Amino acid sequence: MEIERPNQPPLTAADLEHLKKLEDLLKKSVADGVITSAELDAIKVQIAANGKVMIEELDLVRQFIREKVQRGELVIDFFN
Repeated sequence: MEIERPNQPPLTAADLEHLKKLEDLLKKSVADGVITSAELDAIKVQIAANGKVMIEELDLVRQFIREKVQRGELVIDFFN
């Protein structure tokens, strides 16, 4: 299902760079199949780094964390 956002302004070069950094961090954080609370904190810091939460950021988190947890491919370790 394609979701359209006609009123959303185009992403700037800074936005794209920010998204790339977040994606790289997410890939690194989930690579071992376990995501720790420290990694989750680092992800939150990266999301907040540009002073706004973009829909694209939430899509990346859904793709790299939520969906993998639901499929049993990723475990969240809150104690590390």
